[in-house]
Amino acid sequence: MEQIRLLSTTAVLTLLVWASADSLVNETASVPVAFDLVPPSANRAMLVAVADEAPSFELKISGPHKVIGELRGRGPLRIPLTVAELPTGATTIALNRQDIRHSLAALGTEFSKLSVLSIMPDRLPVIVDHMVKQDAVVVLKNLTLSYDVAPQLSQSRVAVTMRESELSRLPAGQTLQIDITSDVERLLASTEGGVNTSVQVQLDAARYFGPGASVVPRGVGVLATVKAQRATAEISTVPILLAVSFSNLERPLRPVGRDGSPLPLMTQTILVSGREENVRRLQNGETRAYGVIHLKQGDLEGTGELKLVTPDYRLPEGISLARTPLPIEFKLVDSIIKPSLDQ
Repeated sequence: MEQIRLLSTTAVLTLLVWASADSLVNETASVPVAFDLVPPSANRAMLVAVADEAPSFELKISGPHKVIGELRGRGPLRIPLTVAELPTGATTIALNRQDIRHSLAALGTEFSKLSVLSIMPDRLPVIVDHMVKQDAVVVLKNLTLSYDVAPQLSQSRVAVTMRESELSRLPAGQTLQIDITSDVERLLASTEGGVNTSVQVQLDAARYFGPGASVVPRGVGVLATVKAQRATAEISTVPILLAVSFSNLERPLRPVGRDGSPLPLMTQTILVSGREENVRRLQNGETRAYGVIHLKQGDLEGTGELKLVTPDYRLPEGISLARTPLPIEFKLVDSIIKPSLDQ
């Protein structure tokens, strides 16, 4: 039993010695690294990124064998790196070993045991930009629709936040503009003509001022009345009614033509105009039109005389006559058939 205890103690001590030796033994290695650039905390408006043409970087480090082994198993090591204040544009920054060591230590306690021997290459190409604020005006230009009331904006001035590099591409000294003509007319084209209509237009800042741009407010209201689209059409066989006063309702009169032939139903073809939708409904029979000939007392007394009368037309709302109708020719005769003297 003493031997067994002695062997067990020896094995444990051996493991402890190996573990201690493994943690104490330093190793040197080169590992691939990439950098996540961070702007200075005092300037969140600064944007900084690694340039597309940046080379691959290799970090030569020294440290405990166990930590080095863990790094090798991770693949490329991403290191956050704070960049000092820089002007907008392309530049290069020097890679300082001490800064990189501090960044490594921030990744975890075990990395604080590492020493940075070198970084190759030692300069990093970067692209720097800044977010700036500008005033902009919302405009409408070259309207193509016809309007009864031209579009009115609820707000014409907005605040834009955009990249300084994008601003530098615009003409210097000119007020920024957001032309929303196409958006407004796309929305208004589907609205009913002749009706005062309000639409909301969203302002896509990135579309006008590049990636990352924003605008306050995000949208503006537009109030307008699009001119109704009018159509003209002939409506055939429109019925015409004879209207008499109540005191003459019992008189048995009927209209006949010039030759005395009966006119059991008087109709006429008329030319009308109006909104396309209203004209279409009239053509399809969804609405009705008719003419009225008002018979006066003199008309009733002068039976048998040829008359030329233009009817008054009752038309659906939004429909009007496109030309004056022709007068109707007729005579009024007694509708009671008198018995023949031969009977």
